[in-house]
Order: sequence, then C-alpha cells, then structure tokens
Amino acid sequence: MASEPVQRKLAAILAADIVGYSRLTGVDEEGTARRLRELRTELIDPAITSHRGNIFKTTGDGLLIEFSSVVDAIRCTLEVQRQMGAINADISPERRMEFRVGVHLGDVMAQPDGDLLGDGVNIAARLEGIAEPGGICLSGAAYEQVRDKIDADFVDLGDKALKNIARPVRVFGLDAAAIAALPESAIPPLRATPTGAAPEKGRAARRGSILTIFAGLATLLIAAGAVGLWTWRGNRPTADGVKVAASHPAILVMPLANLSGDLAQDYFADGLTEDIISALGRFPDITVISRSAAFTYKGRSVRPEEIGRELNVAYLVDGSVRKTSDRARVSVQLLETSRASVLWTEQYDREIKDLLTIQDEVARQIAGTLSVRLTSLLLARSASKPPSNLEAYDLVLRGRDLFRRLNREADSQARRLFERAIELDRGYAPAYIGVGRLDVQAVELGWTSNPDAVLTRAEANGRRALSIDDNVGAHVLLGRIYIFRGDYDRALDELRRAVEINPSDPEAQSGLADALLWSGNTAAAIDAMRVVARVQPMLTAVEHLDLGIAYLIADRPNDAIATLGRGIQRYEDAAYLHVLLAGAYAAAGRRADATGEAELVKRLLPTFEAKDFATQLRDEGQRSKIIAALQLAGL
Repeated sequence: MASEPVQRKLAAILAADIVGYSRLTGVDEEGTARRLRELRTELIDPAITSHRGNIFKTTGDGLLIEFSSVVDAIRCTLEVQRQMGAINADISPERRMEFRVGVHLGDVMAQPDGDLLGDGVNIAARLEGIAEPGGICLSGAAYEQVRDKIDADFVDLGDKALKNIARPVRVFGLDAAAIAALPESAIPPLRATPTGAAPEKGRAARRGSILTIFAGLATLLIAAGAVGLWTWRGNRPTADGVKVAASHPAILVMPLANLSGDLAQDYFADGLTEDIISALGRFPDITVISRSAAFTYKGRSVRPEEIGRELNVAYLVDGSVRKTSDRARVSVQLLETSRASVLWTEQYDREIKDLLTIQDEVARQIAGTLSVRLTSLLLARSASKPPSNLEAYDLVLRGRDLFRRLNREADSQARRLFERAIELDRGYAPAYIGVGRLDVQAVELGWTSNPDAVLTRAEANGRRALSIDDNVGAHVLLGRIYIFRGDYDRALDELRRAVEINPSDPEAQSGLADALLWSGNTAAAIDAMRVVARVQPMLTAVEHLDLGIAYLIADRPNDAIATLGRGIQRYEDAAYLHVLLAGAYAAAGRRADATGEAELVKRLLPTFEAKDFATQLRDEGQRSKIIAALQLAGL
C-alpha cells in the first residue's frame, strides 16, 4: 500500500523553555507547577489566542508553537514579556521564571497527529538554546519578515554553527534590557477574543506561548544616597560605545595587556585602548561596546565565545602593548567570537613619537577587514587632531586615569597634569577638555563654593577645545554644562553634534537622553535610552532613574517598576531609585507596595520631600505628575 505524501508547509516556529526549571522544581515543585499553570491561564494562553498561535508540542518545561506569521510570533513574545517583567519585579531572582525563546521561519512536515517535524522546528529549538535568559534569538529568515514591521533594534549576532544543523544560521537577537525599553509602538496591546466566540477544536484549543523575562543583572554598587542626582552622574563609568541600527555588527575592544613589566604603565595601555575604541567608533556602521563593559574583562581569562554570548558581540579586538623609553610594540588581533577564529592580526613596532597614529590605523584596518564580510560599511573621518608633543599625550592619559578615581586629591593631581599638558602643547584639545571635566565634576560633587564661576571656567575650556578641533569630548562637556544650567536647547545642540561626529560615545548618547528628558521630549528620551542600553550593557544608576522618570511621565508605570527594580538589584545604595519606585507603585495602583517603598525611603533619606524631586524638568505639568505620584505613595 502506497504511503500518503508528506504534507509540507511554511510556518513560523517559536521554541521556548524555562531557564533553570529543575532548580525551581527542586526548591518548590508544587509551587512552581502552580505558578506555571496560573501564567498559562491568565496571561500566556490568551496572548497566543490573540495572535493565532498553536501549541503543537510540550516538553515538560518547554513549548513548541506554530504561528502563521513571524510578526505575530514576535509581537506575542514582546507583549507577554513586558507583563512578565512587571510580575517578576516582585519576585526574588532565585524564584523567578525566566525563559529563552527562539523563532525561525522555515519548511516543516505536518504529521497526522498534529505534530510538526523538520529543520524548521529544529532550528527554532537550537536558537532557543543560544538565547540569553530573558532574551530572544531569531533566524535571518525570520528577521527579514519583521525588520520593517516591528520597531525594535534587533542585534546582528552573526552566523552561528547550531548543533546538528548542516549550515551556519544567521542569528539576530533582542535582550531583556532592550525589550524593556521598547516604545509602545513596538508592542501593541493584547487584542481581546471576541465576546461569544466559540472555542476552537482539537489542538488549536491548546494554544499558549512562552515569552521572555527580564534577565538577572550583575550587582554593582555606587555611592549615591542624599548627595543628589548630579552626584550620581559623577559616578557613571566613562565609556565609549556606538549608536547604530541593530543590524550592524557589534564589536568589543578588550583592554590591551600591559607587557612592559611595570604596573605603573597600565595607564598607557588603558589609554591606548580607549583611543582605539574612540577611533573605531567613528565608523557609523559598526557598533562599538562601551569602555565600561570592556574593562570588566581586564585581567580575566575569558573565552571569546563566552564574551560574545554575554555582550551579544560578533567580533572581538584583543592585544597587548610593550612600552620602553623610546619605543612601543603594539600587537592587535580581530577575532570572530562565535568560532574564536582570527580574522586579522598586526604588530606595530614604532618609535614612541609615531605611536599617536596607531589607534587610527588600527581602527581603519579593522573596519577594512569587516568591510570584506559586510556590505555598506561607511568610511569614517580621521580621529581627532593628535598632539604635537608626546609628553602632553602621556600626561593626558595619566590625568584621565586619576579623574576616574572620584576623590579630591586625585582630581588635584589630574588638574596639574592637564595644565602641564596645555603648557607643553597649547593646541591639544583633550587637555582643555580634561580641565573642564574636572570643573564639572567638582560642581556635581559639591566640591566648590562658587559653582557658577567654576562652570563658566569649564565652558571657556570647552570652547577653547572646539576652536582647536570639532571633537566629541568638547561638545559633551558643553552639553553637560548647559544641562546643569537648565539651558536644554543649547545642550541639545551640543549633544546632537557630538553624536553626529561620533555615534560611538555613550556619554554623548546618555547626555542626549538626559537633555531630551529634562526638556520635555519624553518619547525621544526613551528611544535614546534604548541606544544607551545596547552599547552600554550595564546602565548606570542615574540612567535607570532617568528611564524610570520617562516611563512614569509617559503613563507606563509597569515599565517604570521593571526598570527601577533592575536598577535596585544592581545599585543597592541608590536611594533615589527607591524614591521613584514608590511613586511608580502608586501610579500603578499597588498601594501596599508603594507604602512599603515609601517607608524605606524615609529611613534612607529622612529629610526627603517630594517637592524637591525632579526639579530639572522644564515642563511643570510633567513635574507635577511625578510629584503627585510620590505624594500618593506617602512621600
């Protein structure tokens, strides 16, 4: 008897499972099963019904779901994930249900029992396996269906060799932080099932979905307390990153190893690393991950594949520098993280006086190597004007190192170094920027009794730097000064110019988000913060606060709760995050939670008054909304 022909069809397949399900059931088997049932009944199944999805297989803690459209699959994922983030904000990290999701569009074989088989299913399952907790990975085929239909910056993770899949698969991803910062336009509200609609029969009645949850964040502490918002800003890591579309390749420049045999020369290797990051970031079609993220790997031995997974980067720059009295040897290599394969390597053995051109040369070599593999890689202008005096460059590197220590003695030493650099080379812009940044930091941290005069001096140094070279650092410096003064229109002009020159500086991007927020352009501020979240994986405390304020103004209290909750996990001493979280709870109608946070704030900040919060907002209506939420919480 002849067998029936195989029925094939094109389908969007979503694969998902719960991260650490065995651990969760080991701790509380019955409670875990009950929570999963509740989520399915109250949230997940209605979402799948709304988006015409169909569960065709369950595997204990995992699901395989068929959609007729990739757009439906992704929108369903994003909708439920947003709500799951709010749910998880009240659950301790070790008890949260976190999911990985993979989505693929491919050919499948339909079985008589309703099951689906074939590479279309297998690829989706493998993509789920490489997704981060709280994240989503989709194949290139799936990405092509949503790239112009969903307002989300999916990250190009490059070609991946998936287990038991014959050919490498192009993979795109979206992590939990990026999903949390998505605009409302990317995540339409759930569509209700029409009243009176008859239940569907057979396997369609078992519809459901597993969506992503916000991943647990690494804990970092900063000293914030009652010093205030600008003190927080002083504690932000100075970093270099890039704003580009998420389809562009992401690259991390690892700190160059100091092989000089003298730990005192670390500042030189670190400074050269920063300059390579800055020079590479001038190529607008490459996403350069921030300095702060890169330097978390300093001195650690981590495999390229692990770094690629942790930061969603496709490429890695690694190397070393050996400096003697008159010469320097710099070795650099470019690797593809998925295979740890070397794409390009070079060694520069130069006299010290020629070292200043290396960072720009390295950046162009890397960009040229990537351009062979990528299309439309744009050329970038040369790096900032180098100093004519090597000693001035060395002094500026030393000054930058001291500036980051955030204490008055180190600042005094840094000032002497920057001023000496100016004496040696009056045409070297970074030296003037260094002095200006010290002045702004002194105002932020309350180290001066005459802030107006100090800011005026900082502005003069910023203008002097611009007269030498139209560079990012000077525009960022001036933008921060104007934000501090409340002159947001001038701040926006400066920071937009900074991003235009070099979309690779997260200080410029974060400053622009600040200026947009305080000037009243909330939607644009949220969009700008999405860029910061991509290039600087660990947002600072003040960036979490800014995003929370924006969400609260935009009537998105649940998003504010999720954002502030993640910030508090990382920055336990950041008291003002608790302040705003109390207001967010109140705005969301969670009065008991709001009261609990308010009581905590009263212990942390006994003199706090709601009327003194968010005074930088230009729009009185927006500020009144924030104050009303805080007062509703009992502050």
